[in-house]
Amino acid sequence: MRIHANVVLLLGCVHACTTAATAAPLVTPWALAARAHQDYVCHMFDGMCYPPTLSPEAWERIGEANGAWPPTAALDAEQTRYSTSDVVWEGDLAQGASGRAIRTRLTYSFVADGTTWGLPVVSATGPSDLSAKLISTFGDLDLGREYMRQGLAAWHIMCGLDYDEVADDGSPEDESTARIATRGDVRLGGLEFGTDQFAAYNAFPAVSGLAVVAGSDMCINTSYFIPSTFGLADFDYRLLRNVVSHEHGHGLGYFHLLPCDDTKLMEPVVSLAFDVVQLDERRGGQRNYGDRFSGNNAPTTAHDVGNLSQPVEHSIFERWLSTNGASGFNGSNQDYFTFTIDAPSNIAIAITPEGNIYSTQAQLIQCFGFGSETIAAQTAGNLAVQVFDSSMTLVASANNNGPGLIETLFLNPLPADTYTVRVYDVGPNPTADQVVQLYSLTIRNNGADAVPIASAGINKRVQANTPCYFMGDINSRVAESGATLVTFIWDIDEDGIYDLAGPIASTQFVSNGVYPVTLRITDSNAMEAFDTIDVTVHGATTTLSDVTPPQGEQGQTVPVTITGANLKNVASASEFLVSGSDVIFVGTPTPNGLGTQVTGLSVQVGASAATGLRTISVSNADGSAAWAGSFEVLAATGGCPDLDGSGVVDLGDLTLVLFNFGTAGPDGDTNGDNIVDLTDLSNVLFSFGMEC
Repeated sequence: MRIHANVVLLLGCVHACTTAATAAPLVTPWALAARAHQDYVCHMFDGMCYPPTLSPEAWERIGEANGAWPPTAALDAEQTRYSTSDVVWEGDLAQGASGRAIRTRLTYSFVADGTTWGLPVVSATGPSDLSAKLISTFGDLDLGREYMRQGLAAWHIMCGLDYDEVADDGSPEDESTARIATRGDVRLGGLEFGTDQFAAYNAFPAVSGLAVVAGSDMCINTSYFIPSTFGLADFDYRLLRNVVSHEHGHGLGYFHLLPCDDTKLMEPVVSLAFDVVQLDERRGGQRNYGDRFSGNNAPTTAHDVGNLSQPVEHSIFERWLSTNGASGFNGSNQDYFTFTIDAPSNIAIAITPEGNIYSTQAQLIQCFGFGSETIAAQTAGNLAVQVFDSSMTLVASANNNGPGLIETLFLNPLPADTYTVRVYDVGPNPTADQVVQLYSLTIRNNGADAVPIASAGINKRVQANTPCYFMGDINSRVAESGATLVTFIWDIDEDGIYDLAGPIASTQFVSNGVYPVTLRITDSNAMEAFDTIDVTVHGATTTLSDVTPPQGEQGQTVPVTITGANLKNVASASEFLVSGSDVIFVGTPTPNGLGTQVTGLSVQVGASAATGLRTISVSNADGSAAWAGSFEVLAATGGCPDLDGSGVVDLGDLTLVLFNFGTAGPDGDTNGDNIVDLTDLSNVLFSFGMEC
């Protein structure tokens, strides 16, 4: 299996050959592989060696002749050490220069089977069959899609990238970079190319630099949906997730990285040795889009880590954050956080640079490249820290150590208040294009354990009345060393009640609308964390199944509860009708979280309304439904049993009946027979809540 054209799965790197000659090609590499110098580049496919002084045009001819390059890239002598093109996404669908750490929102969509997919300049085109392959592999369409979404979520949890799933209009794959309301900015589809071809390819944001196709859409070779590759269940289908995450990396503007040593997602090979984005992708992703709290580069936009005293004392440990140089674009060289404590506390704050020393080089042929750079990721910046109280008066600061060293503050005790922490790079940075400093932030409150990090995935879209899957364990993680994640529970309708349990859970929604779904995880230290995604449900059918109470007397206003499906978006009494004349709905409908029940409405029955069965109907933009004979108008039996004169049949009236039950007299008597009995109790219960 191959990740890109002529790049073999888990392929070892090429040999390097040496000789004093200068003509090319000269000699097969295998006989010269043991020589000490690296004067020649040896081609993986034709077995020949070439002098490294060849022009880019000559290298391009060699590459084209042997299928050396990724199908969406062309050879160029320049490539940044972050492995990125010079044009990336920024903001809410715009494009701009790389390196500015600007938070970005992208929409995405899965194309329907039959959609013409593939880019003619890269591969053959044909009808997408991705959905069918996901169903055959996973047994359910949304389950397969959710594993793919987790590949995008890996970028979301590390970088300032937000995603919203939208519908797809079925138009053929193209290179559009404009937002089109009827489809995603990033589109995912696939078709069969055979198992002797690339695994997938992905367009870059724009045609620029090395990138030769634009639009960021993904084309998956669906021939690999077999048990040994994309259907391999090991490590939560890591192979599929790594491919999706790798390809989307191209869609974000990133090229291949070498050497092929199973340490980087953007290597031109597929590996099970790691789980999605790694060190260089974190640095590259945060260089262009900022870290996951991107935008918190001013006191007014500080990220609030919450009240460390509630609901129990706890601490914060956030890894893989970053600054973007001593003079980062738009102030991205600094981050602000706020926290609150309810009582004097011993607070320890640590800013720990993260990263290690690794090498990168630009890809030339498969796992061989040109040039190299040793990156000391832990010392790209020199971090300092300040703490301010709620009046923004400086409380403490630390700038005592050099690059790569921890800065700490011990504030014992710190008075109850809300505090702001500023983390910033004082520089100087080693080089202009090596300025991203990854770090972890620890705010230790009275030595308490830190809460874990929850990831519910990314915002998604699903068909009503079909399984909707959630995955909480793939990108969630513990904060404390030695802790484990113990429980995963899900609130699917924003009512504070957790409806589902398990790291993978599923439900079916019956009403159109947007549902905030919250994941709550608990670790082995009993510390909790939360994350919420939005699920957009479409394609529901409106139904009515119950009206309670189902009748009312002439002259009464009867509060009712309506049960059915696809009622989440009802907003006005005018959307509900009663057949015939002199009977209407009044009030304001209040649907429950799942759109299966509506309260807040009353049926107002006119004094002269004809008795008999009526049809209740509902109609709005989501659909229409009617239920014949669901409400009956009854003849008046003596008026409204409002015994205490409050204007509503309520607990006061019920109390009068119960207190006087079995006695003679007017108190508690609703029908004028001067006896308080079951008839009076029935009248009050039947009319309970009625406005008189």
